[in-house]
Amino acid sequence: MAEQIIAITGGDAGYFDLMKDCIASLQSVPEGRALALGILDCGLTDEQRAWCCDRGATLVMPGWDFDFPGRDKLKNGYKALTARPFLPRYFPGFDLYLWIDGDCWVQQGDAIALFLAGARTGALAVAPEIHRSMRHYHHAWAEFSAVCGAAYEACFDKATAERLVRYPMINAGVFALTSRAPHWQGWATVLGEALQRSTDMTDQMALNVLVYDQGFACEPLPSRCNWPVHHATPAWDAGRGFFVEPAMPYDPLGILHLTIYTKRLAALDVRELGGSHAGQVRPRSLRWPGRTAI
Repeated sequence: MAEQIIAITGGDAGYFDLMKDCIASLQSVPEGRALALGILDCGLTDEQRAWCCDRGATLVMPGWDFDFPGRDKLKNGYKALTARPFLPRYFPGFDLYLWIDGDCWVQQGDAIALFLAGARTGALAVAPEIHRSMRHYHHAWAEFSAVCGAAYEACFDKATAERLVRYPMINAGVFALTSRAPHWQGWATVLGEALQRSTDMTDQMALNVLVYDQGFACEPLPSRCNWPVHHATPAWDAGRGFFVEPAMPYDPLGILHLTIYTKRLAALDVRELGGSHAGQVRPRSLRWPGRTAI
C-alpha cells in the first residue's frame, strides 16, 4: 500500500485568518497537495468550517486531553497545543503525521519533503532555533535565556532550566513523526506532568525535555524549514521573488513562522537584495504573498 500522510493544523475562529494562509500556502506547492489535510477545530465558525471542507479537509474537535489546574480559564484554542501528542488518535489511519502551526506558511515545498524524510528515520523531525543570524545568538541572549529559563523552571525545576536553556530550542510549531514513533506517548507523559505546574510554553518545554533529557531520537533540520521571524527578520530577494535567510548565501526559506508579536504586524523592516531597491530596508508584509487570491 502507498504511504498515507496527513498534514494537520488547527486553532479557533480568531486564528483563522492566519490558518487560511497556512492551508492555502501548503496546498500551493506539490509536496503539500500530495498530503491529506486535517484541522483541529477549536472553535471555528460554520463559514470557516465550510472553507476548510472545500479544500478537502477533515475537521475534528479536540477535547481536553489532560486535567490540569487553570484549565477552565484557558480559551479553546489552547486545545490545539494539548491535542498534538494525540494526533494519531484524532486522525487515525495514517503512516506519517506533519503538524504545522496556523501562524506558519509554506514558501518552498522542499521543507515539507525534509520533514517527512526526517520522520521516516523513526526520529522526531524538527527545526531547532539555531542560526547565525538569530538575535538570541547575538545581542538578545539575556532576554531569550530569561524568558525560556523561566518557562523551563515553571514547568519543571531550576536545575532543568539551567541545564537546558543553553541547548538550541526545539520549536514545536512544525514537526513530523511516524504513527508508530514512541515519541507520542513520551510527549504526552512529560506534557501531562508539566501541565500540573504551568501552562506557559508547556508543550514546547516538554518536547525539549523529551529529546534532551529523555533521549528520544531527533532529526534536526535547517532553520530555513521553520523560520521563527521574531528571531531574525528575513531578507527579500527581489530577483528570485523569495524571502531568504538574512545572511549569505541567502538561501530561500521553506516555511516562515510568524512567531509571537510578528503575526500582528502589518509589515516589518525588510532588507532587499537585488532589484531597484537593493540594499535598502523597507517595510514589507511577511504574510503569505498569495493570500489575495484566496
